Amino acid sequence: MSKELADKLINAASADAFLREQNGAAGWQTVSALKAEVDRLVGCDLNGAGQLATRLEQLAEAIGGQPAQAFADASRARVLHFTGSFADAERLYIRAGQSLKAAGLKAEAAKLQMQTIGVLIDSGRYQDALRLAKTARRHLAGSEPVQLAQLENNIGNIYYRLDRYKQSLAHYDRAHDVFAVAGDETMRAFVDFNRANVLAEMDRLAEALALTQSAAAGFERAAQPAFAAEARFHIAYLQFLRGNYNEALSAYHEARDQLSALGSHVRIAWCDQEMAEVLLALNAFDEAAESAAAARAQFSQCGMPYEAAQASVVHALARMGQQQFDEAQSDLSEARRVFDERNNQVTIATVDAYLAELALRRGELPEAEKYAAAALRVFSRERLATRAAYARLLGARTAYEQKDLTKAARLSRNALAAVEGLFAPAVAYQCHHLTGCIERDRKRTGPALASFRRAVDAIEQMRGGIVADEFKATFLRDKIHAYEDAIAACLDAGDDELLTEAFRLVESSKSRALADLIARYTRESAGSSALKPETRERLAKLIEDLNWYSSQAGLAEDKGDQRSAVVADRYRQTVARYERQIARLFRRLELESPAFAEMQQMPSVTAADLCDTLQIGETVVEYFMTGEHVSAFIATRDGLRVARHIAAKRDVEQLLMTLRFQIEKFNYGAAYVEAHFGQLRRATNETLSALYERLFAPLKPMIAGLKLIIIPHGELHYIPFHALKAGDQYLIEDYEISYAPSASVLKLCRERRTAAGAASRESAITNERNPAGAPSACDVANDGLLVALGLAESGTPSINEEIRQLALLFPNAVTLTGEAATRENLFKAAPQARFLHLASHGFFRRDNPMFSFLKLADAQLNFYSLLDLQLNAEMVTLSACHTGVNKVFPGDELHGLMRGFLYAGAPSVVASLWAVSDQSTSELMRELYTGIRAGASKRAALRSAQLAIKEAYGHPYYWAPFVLMGDPE
Repeated sequence: MSKELADKLINAASADAFLREQNGAAGWQTVSALKAEVDRLVGCDLNGAGQLATRLEQLAEAIGGQPAQAFADASRARVLHFTGSFADAERLYIRAGQSLKAAGLKAEAAKLQMQTIGVLIDSGRYQDALRLAKTARRHLAGSEPVQLAQLENNIGNIYYRLDRYKQSLAHYDRAHDVFAVAGDETMRAFVDFNRANVLAEMDRLAEALALTQSAAAGFERAAQPAFAAEARFHIAYLQFLRGNYNEALSAYHEARDQLSALGSHVRIAWCDQEMAEVLLALNAFDEAAESAAAARAQFSQCGMPYEAAQASVVHALARMGQQQFDEAQSDLSEARRVFDERNNQVTIATVDAYLAELALRRGELPEAEKYAAAALRVFSRERLATRAAYARLLGARTAYEQKDLTKAARLSRNALAAVEGLFAPAVAYQCHHLTGCIERDRKRTGPALASFRRAVDAIEQMRGGIVADEFKATFLRDKIHAYEDAIAACLDAGDDELLTEAFRLVESSKSRALADLIARYTRESAGSSALKPETRERLAKLIEDLNWYSSQAGLAEDKGDQRSAVVADRYRQTVARYERQIARLFRRLELESPAFAEMQQMPSVTAADLCDTLQIGETVVEYFMTGEHVSAFIATRDGLRVARHIAAKRDVEQLLMTLRFQIEKFNYGAAYVEAHFGQLRRATNETLSALYERLFAPLKPMIAGLKLIIIPHGELHYIPFHALKAGDQYLIEDYEISYAPSASVLKLCRERRTAAGAASRESAITNERNPAGAPSACDVANDGLLVALGLAESGTPSINEEIRQLALLFPNAVTLTGEAATRENLFKAAPQARFLHLASHGFFRRDNPMFSFLKLADAQLNFYSLLDLQLNAEMVTLSACHTGVNKVFPGDELHGLMRGFLYAGAPSVVASLWAVSDQSTSELMRELYTGIRAGASKRAALRSAQLAIKEAYGHPYYWAPFVLMGDPE
């Protein structure tokens, strides 16, 4: 009835017109009934609730009298409450209540007091809320049980915010029993939702999840989408606590979209805060800080100090992850002050635990011990098992740093015992890892290895809930040491079986996300079904806008004057915003698309798998790190061997810095290079010789055959192993050398190569000649097709000659140069290519490596631009500067342009490690394809080309920048 009446009021020409329709029968009771409709609308249509409140204010003025105005004020207060204007809402509630009391409507005034309690709770004024609840209870004496139950629910909310969980649960339970008998599904949903929050704090996650799911269903049946969305993002949080990161983030995104449409800013802030906690667990600290800051700003604007302080805690943890310890300390101290004002003992203890973590990272061990002990006392008293276990873990870590192994072992055991039977892998893996370190220090190899294994198993269990490629990489940021310690423990045992386990662990910690991406592509083409039409359209539009703003920024920068610099900076800020939107859209695609989610992690390659894939005369050298040492596995068809501690990580990194410095001197210009060429070559060769002595000389006796596949690790990805110098010779003079990110990726690329070659020939046979000049089916069947794109600039004039020379080698080549070198033409021609050659300016973005790009005539080609690329080529050559440079993320994940082409389907990629010479590169590419055209393998052809350029130019700068990544055949 209230809804029908509200529709009439909204649709009436005026309040007076509405009154005339009611034939004078409308009084304050009508405004009261319509206020109930406002109460309903705040849960499904805040804008509608605001419009109705405005009409009620007009109606109350037309009716006259205190009661009518009081209900109109209460309606406006309800809207203000749910839009975050708590002070104004409280003021109107108080005024409305006083008016109703003056009019003798004490029961109605008491009902408004219950809504005022909600405002006081959200304002963080818990003692005021308790006092008002006592007053309301007196005024409601003798009222209907349902009204008293609503008050019980509100009191439960107060005690929940005060961290008095048992008391809050008792009040919720009493309210639930009344609503169950009364059949009030909406209020029962509210109570179930609130009970679930308490149970989650008490580590009863399964019960909490069931209750929250029940509440969400109840809200949906009651047509309260805002409350349903709130329940769903709390379900997401519970899924996160159970390790289901993918489900959690998908649900958060969906709920946030719905809340944005409903205009529920406070709930959006809650959603942002909880999303930030999930991002923290994934070590995505930049985004976690951004999300927590947005939540804090909204809470502060609404006058919600408790919630703002909670957001500050999350923000502090993100800053801690970013190594910004002073800001983290400030955030935690301020949050603790807010909680202390409200006597939130559990929340204070939580902050103390984080302060202990911060002190540990700063090396302030007495402070860490003090805070951990204080947190443990509260958590133990309140019987909060997971939090108590975390506090014990902090104490154990502190004791370990203080060399008190006995205390560290005892606290670690107690922490594990506390979470037995609970899902707490984040605590468990750290306890197992710490126990392993303690046993290792006690020279107990067997127990140490057992603990390290359990730590890795717990990490793998957590990793199972992650789908997004980016998060798989960041997740291992603080966990890689557990793998390294397990690897070292296996090798310390000196057992053949443990040697193969160590290899498996190395593979488990190396380029796993890239292997998953490639396997996912193999299973389902990323360019076709993975992208929904609307997602593809949105992504294409974002990339188009990004390209436009990037070009405008470049044009402004080229002008060089002060005003243009300001304009360019503004464009660059817009570019950064679009880059964030593109990255997030891709992540959401991974989270939500069945084609992405279906493909979970592929198993790591075993030593036997790797050996079986190798040819006679082929050797794989897979480097890995344990602590500060570089080691390597050497695999042939005959088996696996290991060389341990062949170099110090720090020494290698220092030599690599020296090599980079020497190579970058070629950027000084031709005159400088000509004048100092001999000195430049001697200095570079000395560094390459030093790298050889550390990284390859210890392995040489174990190398069988002339075909080498190098699998680097960490900073070693930037080293041109083929240019390492042994005496008077470079390695390339003795070996055919190719590279791979991991053994798993190598195996996938080899499996892909045969399929890619067949697909490229079949594609060309079945396609008609296109405007770009595709060859006949007969020609392609004999040779395969080269698609070559070249975009010359003032500094790279040889690109046009490079493309011309390749066209002579492949008479039916598709060539795209100048204005024809567009994204559309490339994507149209690429599916037919057996060999795809891209010669253009390349730029590596160290700040944002997934936006490293090749310049096209009308666009920048980055990782995200490649999602729609249909690629059947056996090899992609990126003949430009820095195309093979990647930022190495945790877990040895390579993020850069090359990752995109491997993901798009290329089994082999030729790319550069530094800024290349225009002329020598053109000649090297001609030599490379001459060899391929003559029937040589890709690695043999690249070796022959490099040797030819070495003879002509001498310095490795000219002949050594290009590496062959992936399948070498």
